[in-house]
Amino acid sequence: MLHWMDGPEVGRVCLPSLPPRFTDAPALALKPRPFLNQHEEEVPGGILGFSVEERAALREAGAISVAGPVKG
Repeated sequence: MLHWMDGPEVGRVCLPSLPPRFTDAPALALKPRPFLNQHEEEVPGGILGFSVEERAALREAGAISVAGPVKG
C-alpha cells in the first residue's frame, strides 16, 4: 500500500506504507523527518534541563546551533 504525505521541503510525496497490521490495530501516523537542528532548544532545555546559560555555552562551543532547515 502507498501513503501520501505533505513534506515541508519537497511537497506532496507518495511513500510505501508500513508493514501489514491486524484489522483492529490503529494505523501509525507518518510524519516528515525533522529538520537538522530542529530540536536543539527543546531537547537541552526541556528534556535535559539545561539552563539558558548552559545552552548559550553549548552554542558558543559549537555543540548546538540555531534551529532551522538547512538550505542546499
